[in-house]
Amino acid sequence: MTPTTRLLLAAGAWCAVAIAGGCAAPPSGRDAYEQALAQWQGASEETLRARWGRPASEEQIDHGKWLTYVVTTGVAPAPTVSFSIGGFGFGGGRTQVGGGVGVTAPVGQATPIACTTRFLVEDGKVTTWTFDGPGCGGS
Repeated sequence: MTPTTRLLLAAGAWCAVAIAGGCAAPPSGRDAYEQALAQWQGASEETLRARWGRPASEEQIDHGKWLTYVVTTGVAPAPTVSFSIGGFGFGGGRTQVGGGVGVTAPVGQATPIACTTRFLVEDGKVTTWTFDGPGCGGS
């Protein structure tokens, strides 16, 4: 076997291991949240309410109702704007001294990071759910 063939075989084996390792990667935050919600499939409305509390809203539909829960998971800091003055030089020749002044000021308000989760309850059991928002396991 030539050195080039051995190198190609080793590279191929390394790629196969890397690809297989990628398959075992942990789920993303949103995928993990979806998996956590899957445990509610078939749960009774009473069990759901006992764990999640009073919903933010309830919407009756023909064959059931949607229970909506809004959970705030944190606060995004207020946006800021920065001003700076710099680049002043003192001295001559090759010797220079620089200085600067910077100011940062908020230009808005902090924003809550929330997750809205809706459960569809039919015949007293959770049948499906949806969720939306940056607080649902990340973006």
